[in-house]
Amino acid sequence: MIKVFRPFWSYDVTKTEAWLSEMAMKGYHFAELNRWTRCFFFHQGVSKTTNYRIDYDKKKGNELSSSLVAEGWIKVNRSGNWSVISNQTAVEEIKSFTVREGIIKHNRKIFYLFSGLLLYFSFIAINNFLIFGFVLFNDVPTTVVESPFWIITYVGFGIAAAILIVTIYSVLKIYKTNKDLSNDKPSNLQTRNRSEKRFSKEKEKQLKQSGELVVKWKFGWMYGPDKLEKWLEMMEGEGFNLYRVSKTGTVFRFLKGTSRKISYCADYQNISNENYFDMHREAGWKSVYISSSSLQKWTIWSQEYSEGDEQPEIYSDRSNHLKHARKIALAYTLMFLPMLFLYSLLIGIFIDDVFDNNATKLTVIFTVSFAFYFLIFGSYIVRTWLYYLRLRKQFN
Repeated sequence: MIKVFRPFWSYDVTKTEAWLSEMAMKGYHFAELNRWTRCFFFHQGVSKTTNYRIDYDKKKGNELSSSLVAEGWIKVNRSGNWSVISNQTAVEEIKSFTVREGIIKHNRKIFYLFSGLLLYFSFIAINNFLIFGFVLFNDVPTTVVESPFWIITYVGFGIAAAILIVTIYSVLKIYKTNKDLSNDKPSNLQTRNRSEKRFSKEKEKQLKQSGELVVKWKFGWMYGPDKLEKWLEMMEGEGFNLYRVSKTGTVFRFLKGTSRKISYCADYQNISNENYFDMHREAGWKSVYISSSSLQKWTIWSQEYSEGDEQPEIYSDRSNHLKHARKIALAYTLMFLPMLFLYSLLIGIFIDDVFDNNATKLTVIFTVSFAFYFLIFGSYIVRTWLYYLRLRKQFN
C-alpha cells in the first residue's frame, strides 16, 4: 500500500481521474481516499486499463444506480460526500456516467469563500496604499521604530503571502474547472446564433449610415430584467427587429423591419449547460444573447408568436418566477454588499477631514470617488430588490 499526497485534487476532478487511470496503468490501483489529509492510498498489482469517475453528492448512499452498475461501474471508496467509482470497460463503450452537478456546486462554494478572502486582501492592500499615498503626498513626517519582534512580522508576512497565493490559485483554478465541467462553451453558442444572420462589419456600417440599422445602449439591465424585456418587446412592436447584442450585453442593434409580436425573457442562471439551452430551444425559444460568465450566466431568450395567441413565457409558474427574481436579488446583494462595506469604511477614514476643512485635494478626490462607487453599487442592490417587489405586486 502506498500513500500519495495530492492537496488540490478536488479543484480539477477530471485531471485527478486521469491521474488515477495513469496510476492503474503503472500497477497502482486506487483503494482509499482520506479527504482530510488529502491523501490517496493505492495497492500494488498488475497494470490495468481502468477508468475512474469522482462524484460528490450529499444524498447518495453507497449503492450505485442500476444504470451505472449495468455499464460496469463499481464503487471503490466513499469518503464523506466524495465517491470514487471505477470501470474497466473501454471508455468509448461506456454510455452512463455520474453527473457533475454536485461537484460544480461544491466548487462554487469554495470559489465564493476564496473570493471573499481575495476581497479582504484587496481591501488591506488598498488601505495600505491609501495610507502610504496620504503620507507621501502630504509630507507627513514618519519614523521607523526598531522592534525586537521583526521575526514575527516577517513570518506573518510570509504566511499572508502564502495564503494570498493559494487564494488566487484557488479562484482561478476553480473558475476554469467549473467552466469546463459545465460544458460551457459560450463563444460557440454565441457564434451559432450569430451565424444565422450576421452581416459583415462593412455591411453593418452601411446599414447604420443609411438609417436601416439602429444602435441602442443599455447598461445595467440585469438589475431590472423585466424592464429590458418590455423595452425589447416595445421595439419589436414599433418595427425595430433585434438583430444582435454585443458580447458585453450593453449594445443592442436593431434592423428596421416590420412590427412583430416577440416575447423576450432575460434569464439568470448560476450554472447553465447545453441541456439548459437544448431544453428551451426545443420549446421554441431562441437565445439572442449569452453572457460569457460561467458562474453567473445571463441569457436573453426570444420567441415570436401570432396576434391573438397567448404570449409565451419561460416562467409560466408565478411562484417559480418570483423565486427566480428573489434569487437574482440575493445573488447581487451578496456580491455587492462587501464592496459597500469596504467603501463605507474608506469614506469613514476621510470624511472627518473633509467636514473639518483639513482635507487635501487628494483626500477630497478619494472621498468623492468612494461615495460615488458606494452609490453605484448600492443602486444595483436596490434595483434588484425593486425588480422583485414589482413582480410580487404584479402577481398579487
